[in-house]
Amino acid sequence: CVTADVGGFFKHPSPELLVRWYQAGAYQPFFRAHAHLDTPRREPWLFGDDNKLLIRTAIRERYALLPFWYTLFYRAYRTGEPVMRAMWLHFPDDVNTFHLDDQYML
Repeated sequence: CVTADVGGFFKHPSPELLVRWYQAGAYQPFFRAHAHLDTPRREPWLFGDDNKLLIRTAIRERYALLPFWYTLFYRAYRTGEPVMRAMWLHFPDDVNTFHLDDQYML
């Protein structure tokens, strides 16, 4: 499974980092906001209305893609194909994708 605990498991992300984490995490196979019991609270509504709206938008985009996610996971179950794939895996004949490490396909 590919994921990160949105917001990190320890410490306290800045509001901008938390928003970006939600935006990136929404497009990863396993998506959760999860932290250690001793970390400060980090619910979206604690970071101001502008950040809350950005986080809400990312979560809504995730939920809008649920049928697609279910299809990807079913395909992974049936074929072993990863849900989140490096570009070179999707385009094996394009050598320009071999060095890409800042993009991925769903």
